[in-house]
Amino acid sequence: MSHPLCGFIYELQIPGAQATHVLVLTEDIWNTRMADSVVVPVYHLPDATPSVFLVEVGSKLKANCTRVQSMSHQFIASAVARCPDDPWVRVRIGVRKFLDIDRRIAKTPAKPPVSPRADWWPRQNDIHFARNAAISPNDKLYGVISDDDWNSLAGAPNVAAVRLTSKTKANRLRWEVPVTCGFVVTGDIYSIALGDFEQKPPPSNYPARLTEDESAAVAKKQKAALTLS
Repeated sequence: MSHPLCGFIYELQIPGAQATHVLVLTEDIWNTRMADSVVVPVYHLPDATPSVFLVEVGSKLKANCTRVQSMSHQFIASAVARCPDDPWVRVRIGVRKFLDIDRRIAKTPAKPPVSPRADWWPRQNDIHFARNAAISPNDKLYGVISDDDWNSLAGAPNVAAVRLTSKTKANRLRWEVPVTCGFVVTGDIYSIALGDFEQKPPPSNYPARLTEDESAAVAKKQKAALTLS
């Protein structure tokens, strides 16, 4: 198939997946160059109440902004329609809030979560090793980027993260941000279950956190790459 287009809803082709469709966020230059795109999964949820993070995009279909993630093009099937203007705006507002884009860019101090869970949870900008079988059989380093109001929820099953890589590549320079010990590719977003994180900090030869400047630089490029303006 041809590459997916930004702002379009596609059928999802993963056997057993709960989501039925995906809405493509990444800008078309990314979608053309890369083998994956950042999407918001869309679910058949006729009775669910819409919210800032759960946006109605069609008859009985709702996009879950807390599940924003990279998706291989092999799983993105036929185009259904361009997302209508109003839900397209609402989805991008939801993702922008979930990824805390505006506060990270402004580098304003984050407020403590209202009701944080009692057990361990990954803090925004913390760096941890985590499992992700879709990327590698070995654990990789990830930096947490989703908002701590979400990360700390007792029922939160996942957080959004970026992967730290030691290599730079010519075809993705537009989206790379240099960070301590490597690079973050801002067009790659991962939805990682809390149980897949290694809770202890990484060894001392690795960074334990993204700095405020690094997080702001990543957020600024994410805002562009994911068309969140």
